Amino acid sequence: MIKKDIFNNDVKAQFKASAKDRIYRFIMADQMIRGAVVHSTRMVNEMRANHDLGPLETLVLGQGYIAASLLCSGLKAKNDKVSMNIKCSGPIKGLDVESNVFGEVRGYLKTQQIEVKHPEKIKFLSTLYGAGFLTVTKYLENAPTPYSGQVALEHGSIAEDLANYFLVSEQIPTGFKLSVFFNDQEEVKGAGGIFLQALPGADASKVIEAEKIIQSIDSLGEEFAKGGSPEQIIHKEFLNLKPKFLSNSRVEFFCRCSKDRMQRYLKNLPKQEKKDMIKNGPFPVEVRCHHCNSAYRFSKDDLQVFGE
Repeated sequence: MIKKDIFNNDVKAQFKASAKDRIYRFIMADQMIRGAVVHSTRMVNEMRANHDLGPLETLVLGQGYIAASLLCSGLKAKNDKVSMNIKCSGPIKGLDVESNVFGEVRGYLKTQQIEVKHPEKIKFLSTLYGAGFLTVTKYLENAPTPYSGQVALEHGSIAEDLANYFLVSEQIPTGFKLSVFFNDQEEVKGAGGIFLQALPGADASKVIEAEKIIQSIDSLGEEFAKGGSPEQIIHKEFLNLKPKFLSNSRVEFFCRCSKDRMQRYLKNLPKQEKKDMIKNGPFPVEVRCHHCNSAYRFSKDDLQVFGE
């Protein structure tokens, strides 16, 4: 992966931001509700830089990245991963994101630019999704095949449609809060999310209470921008449900693409296509990873080696 430097070679600032970007797992309500909270400001900013996104695109894909990081909170085996795909008829067109057990998140919008006349006047993203479907696929190391479930988009909100997915496909009451906070200069200053899920036998009144609380949190991203920590926010907001933190781990915008992998892709092209590339170029030939937008360039000499 070729990651753009958003810290201007300031290693101290980079490590400080990395230390904050983590996912924290917890239980509450007498161990009847499990949850996770993620701080992901650096992840969203690096995603924005690599994909060269405007504010609206950053908000939409940023929510997707935050959701993906929360979805991976329950993964255990080293090859486990989960993907979320949205296809829709509105200007957003859709998105594709995935995360793995290591907290690595990657993904892309299905349109480079969301075409709307006055993006600054948009109050609800629901107007930009239109009709469509949300699909969640789990690739679990110990499962013989991937498990995939799909629901129609009913809310035009990743958080609400994901909650609906778990209720419909897995019959599990679930709640999400996804937040990206911009300052007046349209810079992302805080980003993160919360995930709650009822465990078997959970007290319905406790589940309803937790759902009301998560919906009442106005801007988690703004809380992070002001210096609030994930633990502080959860303890404060869910005080009556007595949350207990269990573990935490890193989250990061990260893709396992490489120049070697792209070389193998070029080598596997049909012979005629490789000959045409060697003859007509243009050089350097650029191969771009759609998951992270990293660009790998190959000279004519490189391609002649591939063509052998």
